[in-house]
Amino acid sequence: RPLPSRAELTRAAFDHLDEVGSGRLHARAMRPFADFTGFDGADEEWEAEYQGLCCDLGRDPADGIDFEAFRRAVEDESEEGCHCSDEELRELAGLPAEVDIVEEMPLQRPASVLLRQQYRM
Repeated sequence: RPLPSRAELTRAAFDHLDEVGSGRLHARAMRPFADFTGFDGADEEWEAEYQGLCCDLGRDPADGIDFEAFRRAVEDESEEGCHCSDEELRELAGLPAEVDIVEEMPLQRPASVLLRQQYRM
């Protein structure tokens, strides 16, 4: 199976945060994201920060952050943004880390080498 695209990882992270399946992330649903991206304030501070984030994204805090606004936030590499790497999105989504298949499979000698070794015996 090919690795998930960035768009799929973003959707998976959003859906993981949207535990109730409303299609909107309110302050409580966004708190794990805030903590993940480095916020370490109290709940009251998070409420104020969430209000500002919604304002920056052009969203009414009462309506919550929809997928498109979330996508813009995790793509924004500016100082005000919340850019996340693919690996961070994968972690936010609760998906396992990428596995390097090469490291898991032991290398085997070609049959010609094995045959030469067998005939030397």
